[in-house]
Amino acid sequence: MKEQQIDEHRSIEIISKMIADTTAHIDSESGKYFLLWGYTTVIVSLFEYFAQVFHLPIPLCLWAWWLIPVVGGIGTLILNRSASVARPKSYVDRSISIVWTVFGLSFGMVFVAAIVYHTSILFLTALMMGMGTVITGKICRHDVLAWAGKAGVILSLLFPAFHLVMREYGVALRDSGIANVEAILYIEIVIFALIFLIMMVIPGHILYARAKQTKNA
Repeated sequence: MKEQQIDEHRSIEIISKMIADTTAHIDSESGKYFLLWGYTTVIVSLFEYFAQVFHLPIPLCLWAWWLIPVVGGIGTLILNRSASVARPKSYVDRSISIVWTVFGLSFGMVFVAAIVYHTSILFLTALMMGMGTVITGKICRHDVLAWAGKAGVILSLLFPAFHLVMREYGVALRDSGIANVEAILYIEIVIFALIFLIMMVIPGHILYARAKQTKNA
């Protein structure tokens, strides 16, 4: 009877450790992906903003936007390979991968549509990435991700509001003679960077720190 109680206690300990290890892995891996895409987007966005404000060769600088999918895509492939070697994928891992694959393919179509119909690509990007973050947070049961995604979706509404103001006052602002008026005209790029800071960078650090605490516990 005593041995049976010890075995049951040991089994509970093993199951609890497996759950903790799985949670730590998901936290760590999710944190890495969010930090990768978050920092890449923030850095490139701020570069584009200063390129516009300080009149750098704009046609050349605009190509820097492509660094986001290139750096993010290559980094994701590297992280995927290292994660698959370290641990086989779980159902949750596959679910998250499917979600972001669908959003990635959908965004490709949205990107083409935005160019054809002259829709704000910053608005659509922030909106779709916010939705993907909310879904990821719900799957992983991480409130920080879910709330960060919701914040991204809500803050994306700043772009239509900004474009509405610019349609009303943009011409007058350009003709006002204000020094460095581009700092105001292109402020939406800073808003875009701020959204990704809130939506991906901050929760990425929180998840990564939580994973390290769980592993050290």
